[in-house]
Amino acid sequence: MHTTFRIVACVCLLALAVTMAAFTLADLTREKPAPEERLYLGAWEGSVAIFDGRGGTPRSVTDIDLASLRAADRALIEHGCPVAGEEALQALLEDLGS
Repeated sequence: MHTTFRIVACVCLLALAVTMAAFTLADLTREKPAPEERLYLGAWEGSVAIFDGRGGTPRSVTDIDLASLRAADRALIEHGCPVAGEEALQALLEDLGS
């Protein structure tokens, strides 16, 4: 009985290890956009701006004034806020502008 329990426990642990390895491998092979291809919201001359990557010149500057944002939103924008695509960008801009 004790030996059977050990065998079952080892099989379960082995199955768990294989599953975890498969998920890790899937995550490593998933294509991630390069930092320069990502969109970011950031601060530019007192306004919210859209960047194609970290730093540099923004691709466009919005008419949303940083001073009009809540403190938490302003801090997020000032530190750079990654955006997961054009749809998410439009949703965030609408939220910040309202």
